Amino acid sequence: MLGVFFRCPRKHLLFSRRARYVTLCYWPRGLLGFPTNFFLLFGFQTLFHQCVVGRKCLSPFKNSGGCGRHVRVDDSLFQMFEHPFAYQLLNPRTESFCSHCLRSAVKKEPLGKCAACDFVRYCSKDCQRLAWKTHRPECRRLKAVFPNLPLTEVLFLSKIIDRIVFLTLNGDQYGWERDRKFSSLMDHKDDIRADSAKMAHFEKIHKKMEIFRKEEMIEKEEFFDIFCKASINSHSIHTNAGTEIGMALDLGISKYNHSCRPTCTMVFDGFRACLRPLVPGVDAADVTKSFIAYVDVGRSKYVRRKDLKAKWYFDCECCRCTDPADDALTAIRCSTAGCEEPLITTETAESSCIECERCGQVTDENVVRKAQELMRSLPASFDPSCPAETLRDLLTKAEDLLHPSNVYVCRLRIALFHVYGSLEKNMGSMHKQIHENYKLCFPKADRHVGYQLLHIVKDLIAKGERSEATSYAFEAMKIFEVCFGLDHPYYLQTLALWTYLEANADKTDDELISLTHFTDNRPVDILKLLQKANMLPSDENA
Repeated sequence: MLGVFFRCPRKHLLFSRRARYVTLCYWPRGLLGFPTNFFLLFGFQTLFHQCVVGRKCLSPFKNSGGCGRHVRVDDSLFQMFEHPFAYQLLNPRTESFCSHCLRSAVKKEPLGKCAACDFVRYCSKDCQRLAWKTHRPECRRLKAVFPNLPLTEVLFLSKIIDRIVFLTLNGDQYGWERDRKFSSLMDHKDDIRADSAKMAHFEKIHKKMEIFRKEEMIEKEEFFDIFCKASINSHSIHTNAGTEIGMALDLGISKYNHSCRPTCTMVFDGFRACLRPLVPGVDAADVTKSFIAYVDVGRSKYVRRKDLKAKWYFDCECCRCTDPADDALTAIRCSTAGCEEPLITTETAESSCIECERCGQVTDENVVRKAQELMRSLPASFDPSCPAETLRDLLTKAEDLLHPSNVYVCRLRIALFHVYGSLEKNMGSMHKQIHENYKLCFPKADRHVGYQLLHIVKDLIAKGERSEATSYAFEAMKIFEVCFGLDHPYYLQTLALWTYLEANADKTDDELISLTHFTDNRPVDILKLLQKANMLPSDENA
């Protein structure tokens, strides 16, 4: 666990408090934007020594001093990206998230609407003021095309055009190109020109951009250059629960290459991004050692490579894609009833008979081919509106041919779980199987592994097996410390959950399970809360 113990001059205070570990501060409903009661636990955990000794807020997003800041916390190096070249909130999210900071409304209060364009919304007057320089030309154009609303992509690319035009006329007065020049971005123009579907999309966006910008529209070839660079170098913005809310082009982030076995993860606080190491010894500022995932790595090599080729035009040869062990994700069942040995193959391997190493049974070539065809036919992701009956039928077919550890079986179970809320009587076994699959797909400290551990915890709590749930909650807490940080509410809630379980606290199942429900992802100023509760150690105790 990264940062598990810091140099603390008051360790004796921490360990004495550990002996009386249930020093809790209860915060009423609605504080910090949580929909359920939130318990902030402190004092006993060595991880909070920075707050106890009176250092300032742990949040990497506070007191920002520029783009691409390099921050050391203990022995781990994080990279902050706080000034994207351009970003845009998704149109369907405008009623739920501030158009400037891209944070959700505090306590679910309604957002203030721009009176001029009647479209963008802000969480505060400060955000409205800060956004005005960027929104002013956009506001005028939105009023001109009312009641028609441009696509999110059109609004995003228009912001990039405005910035390029300003740079051409005035130079880089505000350090927008501090990390690298926009002109230096890779564009893959030849690949895009050869991609008929992508070119058809470009023509569509170009026509809509002409309507939106009118006489302010730039030359088509210049727009094509921007379109290509944005397509290759932009990234999605997500909440930490995985909800996509926007898109951004950050010149600093664009320097990082992809790996299906990433060494860093991006944590968002609105449009701000923090690049956090997932493995020890990685400096997030070193682009030769820090790799991020461009696509969902919880899938097979065939699907990952197909997505990467379609959008970024390269064939992935990362350490995971060249590792034969990754083919275990597409294993099929042995023909012998009751034999649990996986038969290794892939979606695109040449179909042939496979002999089981355990029982010696030979699975027929036609069965192997049928399993491969099934895997190729399944979608890379499932629409939340997909009927449960369809998912159930697909899962039945998959379980007949594919091994229980197969990633396609895993994703079908997850999709069906999201529709039903439950799958079967033995939910614990199902969640543990998904957890084992996730460990093959994701880095050990990846948030998805932590989320799956919490599913196991919830199931064990519901079955009255709290003692068994404790270790899973502890593992989830360690993961969230690494990928989110000490001031993140996901970590803090999981820390409280683990503490209650370890202490066998007198809490109802609903109270414990409520701590696994994550909403707001704003960093928490722990020191401020400790001061408010008057629970910082006095100088005479030092």
